[in-house]
Amino acid sequence: MLCALALGFAVSVAASGSPAPELPSGPVVKVDVSVSPTAVAPGGEAEVTVKVAPRPGIKLNRYPRIRVAVPEVAGLVAAAEGSVGNDAPPPPEKLEGNYFRSVEPVRLKLRIDGSATKGRHGIEAKLSYAYCVAASGFCSPAKETLRIPVTIR
Repeated sequence: MLCALALGFAVSVAASGSPAPELPSGPVVKVDVSVSPTAVAPGGEAEVTVKVAPRPGIKLNRYPRIRVAVPEVAGLVAAAEGSVGNDAPPPPEKLEGNYFRSVEPVRLKLRIDGSATKGRHGIEAKLSYAYCVAASGFCSPAKETLRIPVTIR
C-alpha cells in the first residue's frame, strides 16, 4: 500500500509540472548491530539488537513497522524476525503521530543450530523501514542488507 501511495504521489507531481521532491543523497539512517553474548555455543541462543537512527532532517515512520528479518541458514541459524512500530496507519487527522520521536531498538533472538561450526559468521539480514524527508515531505520505503556478526564457540 505504501508503494502505491508513493507511486501515486510521484505520478501526481510529474503530472502537475511541479519540481520533483528532494531525494536524500547517501544513507538516510545509521544502523548499529550488536549481539549478546558475543560467543554462542552450538544449540544456544543470542539476542540481536539493531539500533536505527535517522540522519538530521529524516523522520522514520511507525507504520509500516521497522523490521529486521533473518532467513534460515541451514546448519547455522533458524529464521528470525523482530520489529518495532505500528500495525496500522494513524487516522488522517493525526499523521504527525506516525513518526518516531525516538526509535526503539529492534530486538530478535537467533537460535543457533546444534551442528553449527566454530568460528566467526556473518549472517545476512534484511532491514526494512519507511521514512520521510522533513523539508520536502518526500516519503519512501527503504530496504538494506545487514551483516550480523555471530561467533560460535
